[in-house]
Amino acid sequence: MLAIPVVDVKSGRCVHTHTESKRQKVIMDNPIEVFTQLAEQGAKQIQIVDVDAIRNRQPEHLSLVSKLKQQFPEVKIQISAGVSSSDDILIWLDSGADWVTVGGRLLRQQEKLELILVELGEHIIVSMDVRAQLWRQGYCPILNTAFEDWIEALKDEGVKALMFTEIPEQGQVNGHSLASAGELARAFDIPIIAHGGIQTRMDLESLSAPNFDKLYGVTMGKPLFEGVFTFGEALSVLKH
Repeated sequence: MLAIPVVDVKSGRCVHTHTESKRQKVIMDNPIEVFTQLAEQGAKQIQIVDVDAIRNRQPEHLSLVSKLKQQFPEVKIQISAGVSSSDDILIWLDSGADWVTVGGRLLRQQEKLELILVELGEHIIVSMDVRAQLWRQGYCPILNTAFEDWIEALKDEGVKALMFTEIPEQGQVNGHSLASAGELARAFDIPIIAHGGIQTRMDLESLSAPNFDKLYGVTMGKPLFEGVFTFGEALSVLKH
């Protein structure tokens, strides 16, 4: 199972919203240092969230991604946030990103998404965030389409993976999201990444259960930067 650390970048610096303060605080000025630590601890793929791109709706940290890829060519870079067109994706890929995450409103723009996948499917990770109640009701991002058919369409276009988050009706994303991602991975022949749900070491240990044996990967961010465990420790748990 692939462990994917998530790094938020704003104004050229790594940031993290602390659980207690609920305010964004800088955890390290230089993203190169964060990447160095993660790579040294065994990270093979890292997700970068371009926080500024969310606000500006265009790629922002292109030069940073280029520098990171030059310094860590063996680490796969996955970009998230602010992607609304194939031009945005191409810009990120030209900067050195290996994959670009698309989701949100773009998932519901069927024709636009289809064109992107036809052209760039192999460079795409599709992200789906869905409320728990909707998910239990058989939710699919595309109207009048069975979820199974949608998954087959993603496979046909060669998407890298489906990154899944089940959002609870109340509170934060938790172990229920992990369980749903595990069910997806066992039900469909497409790589599934569980996004969110890892809060404690116990959550990591739970992934050794048989119902997670088909899960391609899992992301983790907040517990790493709040000192709950190191990435190296997380990797060790997942290997066992």
